[in-house]
Amino acid sequence: MTNNGFKRIMDVAVMAAVALCFGAGLAMAESQAQPMDTQPGPAFTTVDGKVVKIDGNVFTIQSQSTNYQNLGTSTNVNEVRIYVGKETKKLHGDKKVGDKIRAEVTEGGFANSIQ
Repeated sequence: MTNNGFKRIMDVAVMAAVALCFGAGLAMAESQAQPMDTQPGPAFTTVDGKVVKIDGNVFTIQSQSTNYQNLGTSTNVNEVRIYVGKETKKLHGDKKVGDKIRAEVTEGGFANSIQ
C-alpha cells in the first residue's frame, strides 16, 4: 500500500472517530435536556437515596443498590434528578444536601411527595 493510500485510510478513520464522539455528545446532551414535569401527576416510581445536589427546585439524588450475596458490596450507583415544587408534599420538613430521602415521582421527574 502506498503512503498516500495509508494516509487516506487514516484520514477516514479519524473523521469517523470524530463523528462518533460528536454524535455521542449530542445524544448525551439531548437526554439531559428532557423537560421535567413541574406539576403533580400519576406516580411512576419511588426514588430512594441521598441528596447530593440542589439546584433551585431540582434535586440530584444518588441511589446505591447492594449485592446482598457479596456481603453488601456496592454494585450500582445511579443519579436521578427530581423536581420538588410547591405542590410536593414534604413529610418531615425541607430537605438539604446529605439527607436520605424517599420520593414518589412522576414519569417526568416531579416529586409528588418527599420524606
